[in-house]
Amino acid sequence: MQIDNGLTLALALRSRAVILIALGEGEAALCDLKLAASYGLDSKTSVDYYIKMAKAYACMGELSRAEISLKLAENFGGDRTLTDACRQELPHVKVMAKKDRIAAPLPTHGENGDLRGASSLVKLVETKEKGRFIVAHNEVKTGDVVLSEDPVAACLLPAFYGSNCHHCFAKLSTPVPCLNCSGIAFCSAQCMNEACTTYHRYECQFMDLYIGSGMSILCYIALRVFTQAKDVDSAVNTASLLYQNLCTHEDSRQADDLLQRSLMSAFLLRTLQKSNYFGRRKTEGVNPTAVELQVGTALLGLLEVLQYNAHEIYQTVSSEKHLFEGSKVVYIGAGLYGTAAYFNHECWPSVARYFVGKKLVLTATKAHRVNETIAENYGPVFIKANLKERQRALRARYLFDCNCMACQENWPTLQKLDKQVRFWCPTANCNNVLQFPKDLSKDVRCVRCRKNVSLKESVAKMIKIEELYREAAQNMQDQRVPEAIEMFKEGIDLFFQIAVLPHKDTLIAQNSLTKCLAIQAK
Repeated sequence: MQIDNGLTLALALRSRAVILIALGEGEAALCDLKLAASYGLDSKTSVDYYIKMAKAYACMGELSRAEISLKLAENFGGDRTLTDACRQELPHVKVMAKKDRIAAPLPTHGENGDLRGASSLVKLVETKEKGRFIVAHNEVKTGDVVLSEDPVAACLLPAFYGSNCHHCFAKLSTPVPCLNCSGIAFCSAQCMNEACTTYHRYECQFMDLYIGSGMSILCYIALRVFTQAKDVDSAVNTASLLYQNLCTHEDSRQADDLLQRSLMSAFLLRTLQKSNYFGRRKTEGVNPTAVELQVGTALLGLLEVLQYNAHEIYQTVSSEKHLFEGSKVVYIGAGLYGTAAYFNHECWPSVARYFVGKKLVLTATKAHRVNETIAENYGPVFIKANLKERQRALRARYLFDCNCMACQENWPTLQKLDKQVRFWCPTANCNNVLQFPKDLSKDVRCVRCRKNVSLKESVAKMIKIEELYREAAQNMQDQRVPEAIEMFKEGIDLFFQIAVLPHKDTLIAQNSLTKCLAIQAK
């Protein structure tokens, strides 16, 4: 903008619009033309501009709007040669189907009035041993969405500034630049405007400094809580509530840990001062005002909160040949989710976690009874890591010893797990677990209810469950994702009615259901 008032950028956008029209990308071309006009391209009396608009509309299949654009061109041009030639081209313009963005699912049975983004099916409880955590308030079925939450703040990893939108994290196709720095890009003019009128106006001039400092993604999130807020008071209030409600393990911190976080808080505070976040300063002295000191204190608290409560944000990337074969999970950023942070850890989660843009979604991968814990997973899962490895990782990272069922019973990893099934005793109100019978023709003695029971019906249902899993897997292979999801849900629900984990095929089915949900959210 300082060189030629944006004319070069406007011309570049117009040139890209021509290419996009040739590719049939009408919506993106229209966006570029409008941006070019806003950056100074003479458009109000330009025949060429309206002809390009007409072609862009034609690519979108909106011929009536294309005709309006041509009539505007004729009003300014006089000579109808160009517009008549364009009318002859329009029926042959390449039309591409509009790609609608995937909408995040809503919480099943509506949003909880007390927990932001959570379903009314869940509630927050507190015990002395576990603190605050989420349980089922009503019966939860496999496939129910128990959480669909926007982040308090979320940031993209610097490694993805060139491939993903800085604001919504979508993959970049036709990037829209920041007008003042060349380090980031946006997927649309809307994202660019939303970012540059809020947080990016404070962060823009320091992007290279932030990256060069080597600060972690958690520091970016702490800063974003303040830069995206409508005012300082609301940001301080948000930070204070997070500090009060979420785990910090402050009593367990060493002096050097607090020193490092204090230094980072001072660094972030200094960049806020220099960006005029607090208004124009009367002095360049480093001593903070009372308000600035309050913000620095809140930043320190956030850096403590984020260490134990932030979530990695990832996308599932598929190969061109198949949705699932060769697909991989890519970690692109991190965010702080106030309600999601209340879900406790188990080494085999009972929910699938995936993301739609920045929104975190948790979907049940098993049925839950009333007051049963709904568990997330913080990293180590029993199917990949043994008990000793998991406990060591959780103790080092989160300062707790896990006491979930996988740890209590020391479940073997998936590779070492056999395919044996353990059935619930079919007697009403008996919670005993029975081994798979050696002889189906004979009854089994239950030591708890002291009855001889037949497991024939349970085994028959297990055969049906295995068939549902096979059909669901075939649907995945055939890339029929909705059908696969429904069959996995039916089979998993039926399994938990008659049997208990660990069961190899059910674990694989739950894992496959998670993959299907993530792919469907792309």
